[in-house]
Amino acid sequence: MDGQLDTHFINHLEQKFEKARFVRVDSDVPEKLIPKEEQNELNLSDEEKDNLTTIFKSQVPNIEKANFVVSFEALSDQDKPVMITQQEFMRRMKEMSQTGGGPMMFYGDMPDSYNLVVNGNHKLIRRIVDDCEKEAGETVNSLRSKMQSLEARKSELEKAKEGKKDEEVPQAEKEELEDVEKKISELKNKKEEALKDFASKNKLVSQLIDLALLSNNMLKGEALNRFVKRSIDLI
Repeated sequence: MDGQLDTHFINHLEQKFEKARFVRVDSDVPEKLIPKEEQNELNLSDEEKDNLTTIFKSQVPNIEKANFVVSFEALSDQDKPVMITQQEFMRRMKEMSQTGGGPMMFYGDMPDSYNLVVNGNHKLIRRIVDDCEKEAGETVNSLRSKMQSLEARKSELEKAKEGKKDEEVPQAEKEELEDVEKKISELKNKKEEALKDFASKNKLVSQLIDLALLSNNMLKGEALNRFVKRSIDLI
């Protein structure tokens, strides 16, 4: 269904048949398109997900009017390691805006939003996690530990301000809070730079992203040339 009015027609059908919904096959991972009773457990810690978010987001090619959000799913090891999906709702709103007029025009100016879905249970993702720990783990973990200590102090200072007017808060505490927030920001930037540096040197990260883009017909131009060259290097 690729006609200009088909999106409006689908919306009409969903209103008519309240227990039915219609989505495109690339709007989500298969496990969510057809929900299963048994759910897999995600084999990633919060710290590993945080690291992988920076690692993958830093290596996504710049695509005009496209925004990528890294998300994680507990899929089977037999599923793809990385997939790209596009939320059905936003997609429909953008398509309906193309017919012109009305409040839908707002959506037409927004960039296309995609989910870069990382299969946290795939062996290739685990390899990236292990390589990251080996090459950048000491630096990243040290920075994260310092950030956690500062976050704890920040919470103490913010709690001490509760119920007080601005002029009732000692100047020394205000200055300390600003200093703590500045240090947290600096440490966060250093952590992200360490992870980006690792990602830029790890060909597997870019290869998995490009394979996902290629399967969605989104890998073009210079990015496609880099993919071909990298594929040859990896053979």
